[in-house]
Amino acid sequence: MLIQLNVKNFALIDQLELSFHEGFTILTGETGAGKSILIDSINFVLGEKFSKEFIRTGADSTYVEAIFTLEEPAKAILDAQGIPFDDTVIVSRESFVNGRNNARINGKSVLVGVLKELGKELLDIHGQHNNQNLLDSTRHQEYLDSFIDLYDQKVFSLYATQYEHLSSLKEKLQKLLGTRDRDKLIDYLKFQIEDIEKAKLRLDEEKELTEKFSMLSHAEKISTGLVQAHELISSEEEEGILSSLSTSLHALKSIEKYYEKVKGPIENLENAYYTLQETFREITDYKDEVYYDQDELNEINERLYTYSTYKKKYGQEVQDVLNYYDKIRKEYDDLINAEEHIVKVRQDIEEANSQLITLGHELHKMREKGGKDLSRRINQELKFVGLEKAQFMAEITETETIGSKGSDEVHFLISTNTGEPMNPLEKIVSGGELSRIMLSMKVAFIDKDKTPSVIFDEIDTGISGRIAEAVGEKMYSLSHSFQVFCVTHLPQIAAFSDNHLVVSKHEEEKRTYTKVNDADLSGKTDELAKMIGGSAISDPQVRSAEDIISKTQKIKEKYSMTRK
Repeated sequence: MLIQLNVKNFALIDQLELSFHEGFTILTGETGAGKSILIDSINFVLGEKFSKEFIRTGADSTYVEAIFTLEEPAKAILDAQGIPFDDTVIVSRESFVNGRNNARINGKSVLVGVLKELGKELLDIHGQHNNQNLLDSTRHQEYLDSFIDLYDQKVFSLYATQYEHLSSLKEKLQKLLGTRDRDKLIDYLKFQIEDIEKAKLRLDEEKELTEKFSMLSHAEKISTGLVQAHELISSEEEEGILSSLSTSLHALKSIEKYYEKVKGPIENLENAYYTLQETFREITDYKDEVYYDQDELNEINERLYTYSTYKKKYGQEVQDVLNYYDKIRKEYDDLINAEEHIVKVRQDIEEANSQLITLGHELHKMREKGGKDLSRRINQELKFVGLEKAQFMAEITETETIGSKGSDEVHFLISTNTGEPMNPLEKIVSGGELSRIMLSMKVAFIDKDKTPSVIFDEIDTGISGRIAEAVGEKMYSLSHSFQVFCVTHLPQIAAFSDNHLVVSKHEEEKRTYTKVNDADLSGKTDELAKMIGGSAISDPQVRSAEDIISKTQKIKEKYSMTRK
């Protein structure tokens, strides 16, 4: 949800810091006070189109920063962009008079398009055809499928598996058919296969050769070192270490019965003697192994050069070369036996298509039934908010195209007046009607919609009295699952607020400023009184406002146990 908004030099706003809360937030104020400016600033920071008129007169740039709590699928977008996050996300945008933009998410520079993509998952704004997921016809199937839990059904799982199988078969067929240069490719693969086979590479040979090359290249130095060590340790040499240890042991053992304290040193010397004896035998063996042979050295050098050459040609390591060989060997065999494989793969594709058509038709029937249920639900909600003559319909068309989620095209249509044809949602011109339709749809998708915050603008156009109260109640009920904002001029709607923000403007030193104040119950009552009778507040207006708030409070109490 939106928890904070910081605005600087945006239209009439000099500098503004606002904190928001969960529940139902109402924005009120006189016409021209700047309520739409706040909505524009939120649109701006979430990647919508920039206008130079947004920059406050006399300023070089405008800056807006918004802080949201994070939920899925917004986290998936941040992951895809490599942006670190915790429980919140900070989005900011600064635009300059020359048209330059600085957009950031958690401090990382991003394209404005990324802000817009993330914004769709953070907040919906209804009323001016902007930032509205439900108006995006490409997402209507996703909404319907979510409404009927289609992706949890066994039929969809079978379809998805079969579609993946079909995609794999088509890819395989494309490789088998190849290109007009198929013969050249076969010759090229054959050359590489024979080239690698000729080298007779083995996984461990290079390491063995490298060790032997090192020994032969430094045979004289290695031999000298081993001989020197051998002579120094040897028991046959008078000054050899083994000889000295033996002499020392003999001397200590001769006094052991007279001086028992030498038992420890005797034991240590014996251990050292036996260890050194074993080491001496190893050095003796190594000394006999070392030799120098120039011809063998040349052969090893040539073989190592072969390994180096093949690693440069086919892979960084010997294992990579061998893996590449296995890959091109299979590719070569497939091409040689292509005709037989092509016939078989085409048969498999035809069979997979047939199964997908059958499964797709099952999905179509499920969508048709779900579409009727959804239409009934939304039409009920439309009546509740005063659109009795409106008719919503989810149109599901089965096509011949096999897609990843079936063969259907889903479009949400509506007729707002009796006798008028059904038209796409995005064709609705009236902002007031559109906002109430979006409200009805938002309620219908309440358990499926993952966008945590929603703003309704112009929702009170053309309504009053009972219908206004019904719209207010519906938005309040929605606020138990979402953070809901509403810009309104009607007291029947404003009375339902959990939080009430009053937008006003004033002049100072020949400049106009917009400010926003958080109204308490008294301030809320005064605002409702102004809505009822104008800027001059009278006692009857205040009493009317108090009556509306009291009546509304009783309606709100029935929802008190359902808030998340």
